[in-house]
Amino acid sequence: MTDTNIYSSDRRQCAKFLYRGSFGPKKGQIDQLQKNGFDAWFDEQLSIPPTYHLPKLKALFNSTSYTHAQDDMRQGIWWQCTVTGEDQLRQRMAYALSQLFVVSSNGVGSVNDGLANYYDMLVTHAFGNFRDLFKAVTISPMMGRYLTLSGSKKHDPENNTFPDENFPRECIQLFTIGLWQLNEYGEPILDHNGNKIPTYDQNDVENMSRLLCGWYINYPHWQHDWINPMLADNSQHDMGEKNVMGTHFPAGQDIHQDLDGVVDMLFNHSNTPAFVAIHLIKRFVTSNPNRNYIKRIADIFVDNGNGIRGDLQATIKAVLTDPDVFAGLANAAGQGTQGEHQHFGLLKEPVIVVANQLRALNMQAAGDHWWDTQWAEVTYGQAALSAETVFNFYKPTDAPQGEIADLGLTAPEFTIITADIMRKTHNRMFYNLLKWNKTDYKEWHWDRTDFHDLSMGTTEYVALINERFFGGLMSKSLQNYMYKTLASHSAPYQLKIRYLNAIYIATTAPEFFCEG
Repeated sequence: MTDTNIYSSDRRQCAKFLYRGSFGPKKGQIDQLQKNGFDAWFDEQLSIPPTYHLPKLKALFNSTSYTHAQDDMRQGIWWQCTVTGEDQLRQRMAYALSQLFVVSSNGVGSVNDGLANYYDMLVTHAFGNFRDLFKAVTISPMMGRYLTLSGSKKHDPENNTFPDENFPRECIQLFTIGLWQLNEYGEPILDHNGNKIPTYDQNDVENMSRLLCGWYINYPHWQHDWINPMLADNSQHDMGEKNVMGTHFPAGQDIHQDLDGVVDMLFNHSNTPAFVAIHLIKRFVTSNPNRNYIKRIADIFVDNGNGIRGDLQATIKAVLTDPDVFAGLANAAGQGTQGEHQHFGLLKEPVIVVANQLRALNMQAAGDHWWDTQWAEVTYGQAALSAETVFNFYKPTDAPQGEIADLGLTAPEFTIITADIMRKTHNRMFYNLLKWNKTDYKEWHWDRTDFHDLSMGTTEYVALINERFFGGLMSKSLQNYMYKTLASHSAPYQLKIRYLNAIYIATTAPEFFCEG
């Protein structure tokens, strides 16, 4: 693993690191990282107790007269944990995992206590072992409802019914190994005709459905239990012999034995290390990783250095500290050294951009609890556990038409950055700046003291904005643009609002939406 000590004195590397490994730096955190070093940061982040969502949601719900938790309550709690949580790496990891093991309100409905509990499961396992996480996901009542594993029963010849194939198919295709056999670099393996080799076929899916039938969501007192794992019913489990992707499952195994067998099969599949590595690299660092970067992360997934496979703590640490990250190197796409540097980084998701803004402002709730004043799903085209389909907000291979697609590169986030979403996002980001004086109990507010110094000169304003919102990474061209704009807003009646306009101009600039 990279010796991070050699980068600790580089303030720009510290700033970039915090934009990748958290939801954005707050005041003073870059200086603290530079002083203490990356290893100390990891030690701290890995030891901070998890910030859980469900207890906060329950506290908010109990303060109201509603009969059940509302969507804006759950999303408000997500923003609270994102903006104020000290366990930033864990929260960022949980969000990345929520885009791998997709469960969505657009499928289960407004079961907000269950959704918050599902998210907390991701929080719990964020630094654990991938096998444990995958097993917990499989028997989660939210997943059972979303991908209809709950109630799946063994084949009934009399009624011509069969086990449900929904979750068995998606857990192979989307959660663990993908469609095609991969080499250790995450590249598809080709047969002698140059064609990609599928990882599974319909027969495998049918046998997987036989392995996983018999689970159901508990229903005590005529109420679904959305919190505890699904229950097992061996009377509805297929006890026959099964064969899936070359793995033999002998007859006579009960539902728990077959579940463990499925989890072990996919956990130990040769595709899984690279599949997980690619997902995490794309969510944290760059949309177009170098093949050797993928292999190095996959190798850590295979063996964390102590002979343990699937250690997510070691894996995410490797993702954030790989040599390619500090050097800013990506897939060159045939364009040599220039391409390696030009293709590094990613377009931030709207909620990540806004989270960066909110943390820079040190946004707080005006009342005792956080409510979703962003209306994130409508405004940004995304919100926590609200993807339109099981394929997430976008697919990892998505690319906008033009140069990116022509070079065989990807930029998945462009899928949701439509002109309308960009307009709404810009508007909401300005509205966030206006929250400095909000007092309504559902609102948020921030302290404008540092920015509301009317005697501050243009150079000082730009320097403050550069430091607070860009971590000192603002380009010279944007700084020059800011100088010219602020110089033209110096009339007495403009002084009281120019700091808001200046922040708005800076944070809606294209480079604020990018991570390099």
